[in-house]
Amino acid sequence: MFNSIRKLAMALGIVLVGVVAVPRLKASDEDKKVTMTFSAPVEIPGNRILAAGTYVFKTAPGSQNIVIITNADGTKPIAMMLTQPDFWTTIPEKVNVHLGEHRAGAPPAVKSWTYPGDQYGFGFVYPETNEAK
Repeated sequence: MFNSIRKLAMALGIVLVGVVAVPRLKASDEDKKVTMTFSAPVEIPGNRILAAGTYVFKTAPGSQNIVIITNADGTKPIAMMLTQPDFWTTIPEKVNVHLGEHRAGAPPAVKSWTYPGDQYGFGFVYPETNEAK
């Protein structure tokens, strides 16, 4: 029973972070540039943790599947990673961020995000783990 309560608490925690990690939107169609503010730490591929704060997510020049993450003013690159298309059944009017668990004990992972008006988002690729879920 304790294990069930723990799993429920973890799931609710992930949902709560998803609610409070609402991105603030500034968008640019050409490079799909958006500014996101997270109120709690989140994980990105490569076992990297982004501290609570503001970050810029955008596509690399000439590519629609490479995403670059920088600090809030775009002066410090944090990560550049390959993404895969992530189909959404409805076309979002604003940025949507999908958070989920990747590694036990780590903050919620950014699984994907969508640009306003696009039905295909950017799905981050995480390695498979054998850790407890």
